[in-house]
Amino acid sequence: MDAESPPLWLTLPEGFTSVDPTEDLGDRMARTAGQLHALFPDAAPEQKLSAVIAAETAFQAQLREGAVHVSGCLVRAEDGEPIHGMFTVFLRPQELGAPGSYPARVAEELAEAWPDADVGVVDLPVGRAALVARDVEVPVPGAVWGVPESTVSTVRQLELLLPHPWSPHVVAAVFTTEDLGHWDEWLPLLATAFRGISFHPPRDESADGLPAEQWDNIRKAFG
Repeated sequence: MDAESPPLWLTLPEGFTSVDPTEDLGDRMARTAGQLHALFPDAAPEQKLSAVIAAETAFQAQLREGAVHVSGCLVRAEDGEPIHGMFTVFLRPQELGAPGSYPARVAEELAEAWPDADVGVVDLPVGRAALVARDVEVPVPGAVWGVPESTVSTVRQLELLLPHPWSPHVVAAVFTTEDLGHWDEWLPLLATAFRGISFHPPRDESADGLPAEQWDNIRKAFG
């Protein structure tokens, strides 16, 4: 985070790799392609190309929206298929209202605004947060694929909205993926990522992942 941002630290699970916005575009895409090949040498070339283009397109969009952190998420699903997503963190200036009121109030507002979304409140080590999951239709310009026609892609987005404890800001941690068929496999990783948000410097040891019996904490939030 930059010096003007309120304090915020992240401890992320394996498979979440921070993306450097100052890195040369060609170098970044080549590195992503190399990581894909190392992790998934049997994946079809078109799968790898699709993943690289999708990752870079999403990364640029997040930077334009003011992201303070972006991680590419690349893991192997239980069936062996490579799946990928994007984990982004924003610090948004916002008046929080009465102490402790923000998560429930925002969850109610989101449920009204997006009736088709799953909305709830979840307890984290750093406090309570609103949580919303929904499918979003995203236009994909044909130029991305070198074709004249544009298309529409459906992505699933999970957004955590956490009030900063001593600054008028909201931490918005957003995960997006096109791999809707593997959604249940993402949830344990996302639960670990959300638990890794801290307003104090991390200790030397890495944060532990959630034990299996707590993997459904996010699902319970949608009650």
